[in-house]
Amino acid sequence: MNSPRTNFITELRRRRVFRVAAFYGGIAFVIIQIIDGTFEVMGIPAWVSRMVIIFLVIGFPVSMILAWVFDITDEGIVRTKGRPVDAKRKSQPLIGNKALATIALAAVLALVWSRFGSGTGSASEPTLGPKSVAVLPFANLSDSQEDEYFSDGMTDDIITHLAKIGDLRVIARTSVMQYKNTQKRAREIARELGVAAVLEGSVRRAGDKVRIISQLIDAHTDEHLWAETYDRDLTDIFAIQSDVAKKIAAALKAVLSPEETQRLEQQPTESIAAYDYYLRAYEYGRHGYERKTIETAIDLYQKAIAVDSSFAQAYARLGRNHAHMYWFGYDRTSQRLVMAREAVDQALRLKPEDPVVRVANGYYYYHGSRDYARALDEFYFARRMEPGNGQHAENIAYIQRRLGKFEEAVANLKTAQDYDPRSSRLTTELGYTYNVLRWYDLAEQSFDRAIELAPDNSGPYLYKAWLQVYRTGNTESARQVLAEGMRLTDPSLFLWMLVEFDIEDGHYDAALERLTAIPEDVREEQVVFIPKEAYVGWIFELMGEPAEARRHYENARALLEGKVRESPDDERVHAASGWVYAHLGLADEAIREGRKAVDLLPVSLDALDGPFYLEYLAEIYTIVGEHDEALEILEHLLEIPSWTSIGALKFHRVWDPLRENPRFKALLEKYRE
Repeated sequence: MNSPRTNFITELRRRRVFRVAAFYGGIAFVIIQIIDGTFEVMGIPAWVSRMVIIFLVIGFPVSMILAWVFDITDEGIVRTKGRPVDAKRKSQPLIGNKALATIALAAVLALVWSRFGSGTGSASEPTLGPKSVAVLPFANLSDSQEDEYFSDGMTDDIITHLAKIGDLRVIARTSVMQYKNTQKRAREIARELGVAAVLEGSVRRAGDKVRIISQLIDAHTDEHLWAETYDRDLTDIFAIQSDVAKKIAAALKAVLSPEETQRLEQQPTESIAAYDYYLRAYEYGRHGYERKTIETAIDLYQKAIAVDSSFAQAYARLGRNHAHMYWFGYDRTSQRLVMAREAVDQALRLKPEDPVVRVANGYYYYHGSRDYARALDEFYFARRMEPGNGQHAENIAYIQRRLGKFEEAVANLKTAQDYDPRSSRLTTELGYTYNVLRWYDLAEQSFDRAIELAPDNSGPYLYKAWLQVYRTGNTESARQVLAEGMRLTDPSLFLWMLVEFDIEDGHYDAALERLTAIPEDVREEQVVFIPKEAYVGWIFELMGEPAEARRHYENARALLEGKVRESPDDERVHAASGWVYAHLGLADEAIREGRKAVDLLPVSLDALDGPFYLEYLAEIYTIVGEHDEALEILEHLLEIPSWTSIGALKFHRVWDPLRENPRFKALLEKYRE
């Protein structure tokens, strides 16, 4: 005689409850794996996946009750009777063995795909290794939104502290700031950045008090590795930063040397007011290298120093910004370099081994005196002090390009990308380097990626447009690139390039119209200083109006001669002067100025920008009729890394006098792609 328990189990089998449970469990498992593998990638909010899982849990007992009460037969869905089913009546099983096997196989495939195929599973290994972390932007919970710079500064300083620990790898600020106010889960962010852990936090500042909440999350499990709330006086902010860095290192099992521990405990300043000015300046300076941006940062750093005259990092960044003013052409006077040198020297006297100070000294040699060997020494020193900071690999790469070590620069830029994988600027620089090497496919891939990362950044569009010209010798595809850039960014940033395209394409009226829309009298960039009047003169010359062309060339000449007197060592001004003299028929003066520009910045001194002035000299020789000299330079430029290309030689109207020259034709044929 069967026991009640045995009878109950037999009844469960007869009513196929076990089959329904297996079927439901298999389907639920597949759904959960699909959620785990796709929802993050598709940007679906986490609450949606939680709701689906809740419904699946609620649905399980409901499905069991329905399986007990109802059955599927040839007659349809009927209520299950409390007696054995008549053997003569055919019943349609809810789920057969083959179906169950199919569900089981689907579940296994879903598990394998979610863990290995989708790239989002918890078993994926972080790119930077198990001791890697991304510090997400700290949320500003203060009553004033103006305190946003303070919470961002907290993020920056913790990144800087962690980068001092040699056993850690830390994602750079540029990449993590893109996750500000994000709804993405920690696991997805960690996957995108290639790290093992993510630090989240918030800052609330009220008067002289501050509350900081930090939590370190394991990217594999979404579990908290460490969490802490700090309620302190504002004067304790540096001790909090140091403690957070140590706790993260301990949670990730990173080993701190005694020297690293000592560096973590050093305070940059004793003054919170000075620190506040410093954070404002640092945040403002990250907006770019426009003149107003740099000048505002300089003013704020000077205020920090006025409050605390022993603030070494403020002196360092002040000097670095003075060097930027010189490098980007806003002030090429010797007085500007003196201000840069004095500020950096004071920083060195205060903290000679501080990485921020040594990087600033490196940038003085880089942007101020083009002493690339000494700049490289400074950047290597800073990297030894902060091995977890990818910015140092980037700085080293920039110097290597100037020294002609382009392939080494590529390697270091890729290393920097590991630490800053979502930086459009860094990806653009890699594309620029590929372009100089004439690795055009890789260059285009990099520019496309840079546009994908920051579609509102004009730089990649401009470089990609020139790349199209240099590859094809025409502007058709380049104009398409610019049109997309103008749709997504500030259209005024593309006007100078469109003027050049219009001139080369013979659209002279359009070029003149665009020039009237440009408020500046000079196109002034790092390697160019071209008066608007020079462009107008060139247009009228091409239109066959020599008298009108000469009038505008003379206006450009007057402006340039005044600039030469003001900045006699500015290679940009000498190159432009030579070009204008050449169009005025002043051959001796033109060649003198062109050679002066090359002497000021030869390829042997700067392998990246030096070729630009050599090409300028080749243009001058072409205009004044000394074609052999021009061709000799062009032949050399095509043998070394440079922007000079066959497409550019086909494109630019300045080379028209060489078109029928057999040597020029042979050059085009030799390097024909």
